[in-house]
Amino acid sequence: MSKERSIATLPLDGGALCFHFINTVNAWRSINLHEYLGSYEELIDWCRKVDILDEAQRTALLQYATANESAATAALQKLKRIRETLYHFFSGIAENDGITLAPAVLEKFNKALAHALAHLQFETTEAGVKATLERDDTDLIAPLWTVMKSAYDVLTNEDHARIKECETCGWIFLDQTKNNKKRWCSPLTCGTTDKSKRYYQKKKEKTEE
Repeated sequence: MSKERSIATLPLDGGALCFHFINTVNAWRSINLHEYLGSYEELIDWCRKVDILDEAQRTALLQYATANESAATAALQKLKRIRETLYHFFSGIAENDGITLAPAVLEKFNKALAHALAHLQFETTEAGVKATLERDDTDLIAPLWTVMKSAYDVLTNEDHARIKECETCGWIFLDQTKNNKKRWCSPLTCGTTDKSKRYYQKKKEKTEE
């Protein structure tokens, strides 16, 4: 019997926050058997799982979403649209560093990035100034600002050759292995599935000879 899918059981195989966000669907390449962000409450549960925003802000956003259901529905739909844009954008990066990336995808990505980074600011700390994101307990898109900042950080700080798309499910991940030869988001799940398919396909071909 397969395990119940939920935020609690969602693997964090992306290696970066923005990839964890992309990977909140069961699969991009094959049939999507589960939507992990089925409600705004599940989005907040995901924020808690990946430890973004503080608990006070997570609680405030959920309370605001509960009191403004139509706004929460619209915000969640927008988040999912941008999640799809992020998938197509980083899928293009994984394929050939975005050389053949569709202009529409790049435009949508840049628009989401510009909106998020407009909330970036600096504050003083005991260790000096540091970059932070504005806090807004009534902007239901606020969790996305941190996700897009992560996307910016990955693109500017990481080797693009290490940005991969799982050959089985389509999840995006940062290959942190020494030889940069990782092919699946998880060798225990998608890796096993892919190897099994290849085995049965070869066996079928031999039978048909």
